[in-house]
Amino acid sequence: MLIIPVLDISRGLVVHAKKGERKDYKAISSIISSTPDPIMVVKAFLELYPFKIIYIADLDAIQGLQNQSKLIDSIALQFGECEFWLDAGLETIINREAEFTAKNIKLVLGSENKLSRESLAMMLNNNHNILLSLDFTEQGLIENNYLLDDASLWTPKLIVMMLHRVGITKGIDYHCLNKVLSIATRNEIYSAGGVQNGTDLIKLDSIGIKGVLLATSLHNGSITRQDLMQFIDK
Repeated sequence: MLIIPVLDISRGLVVHAKKGERKDYKAISSIISSTPDPIMVVKAFLELYPFKIIYIADLDAIQGLQNQSKLIDSIALQFGECEFWLDAGLETIINREAEFTAKNIKLVLGSENKLSRESLAMMLNNNHNILLSLDFTEQGLIENNYLLDDASLWTPKLIVMMLHRVGITKGIDYHCLNKVLSIATRNEIYSAGGVQNGTDLIKLDSIGIKGVLLATSLHNGSITRQDLMQFIDK
């Protein structure tokens, strides 16, 4: 199982994501990095474990503010041994060629962006490198409920983003996760939100999850290098 650390970036800093309430995010406090500077946080991640993929959320771009594309491009260029999965909203997907010079960035399309079925299908067909993220709250999928009725629109690598469990200590929403797993037949599932400790990682691995996105549990030390090393050859 792949372990994928997360950088939530706003105004040039790594912030602590919590339940998708983006306007209230504060700069991270971390036991692995003494600063919220994104470059230093990536270095701290890679000192902890040889991560192959790093997920970035450009929170400013997602909210329609000034994007962090130059910073993110420089991060991807500096850490060329990693692949970066980037959610930076619809506008960044539309203008991808103008935004980045780094070739190790794959864009994420969050289902929280309201799109018609036809528009979504066209967007995915025109760019096979896009990853789809199914974005959930406690009430269910945030937008585009047709996605739960038509798995043919799902990308081969599919993120299940449980925003209501991000950055808090309520654990994984297995009801939500199992609902997607029951539909997915040809998809690699990547779980995000609610992971608290190494036991959670082992359970997710046992039910066939391909990868797990982590942030809070790395920064507060509840998942250690020893926990991560169990998955280094998987």
